Amino acid sequence: MTGIELLAGAAVGYMVRKLHRVAGRADEEVDQVLDTGMDAIHELVTRNLSGDTALETLVTEAGSGDGEVSERTVRRVSDALAERAERDAGFAEELQVLVDALDRHAAGPQATGGSIQQSAVASGGSSVHQAGGNITIHRSDR
Repeated sequence: MTGIELLAGAAVGYMVRKLHRVAGRADEEVDQVLDTGMDAIHELVTRNLSGDTALETLVTEAGSGDGEVSERTVRRVSDALAERAERDAGFAEELQVLVDALDRHAAGPQATGGSIQQSAVASGGSSVHQAGGNITIHRSDR
């Protein structure tokens, strides 16, 4: 399996998980970070695979009474995502960032020793956004 195929498989896994959780949001306390990340993957994938019959089947199966998604459907959506990622490096990179963030969250703080270090550079009209946690922005007079 190539890296793109693994990425696509992980994205589909999060898509299925997100589609299963939608119906239960009002009935249970949800993990906001996980939901936000899964929503971001869902939006990215649906925007890039709009009209794809495999994606439509995934949505239908996940939303059905039992919520079971067939292996064939998962494979078809994974293949469609892998193909899109191979053709569009920007899409592949954005998907990779989202999947990595969810993987880190799912692994919990023990996976990173409880600390995450990030840096960002912004200039001109740029801005820096942080999803969760705290962020400190230092202004440089250079």
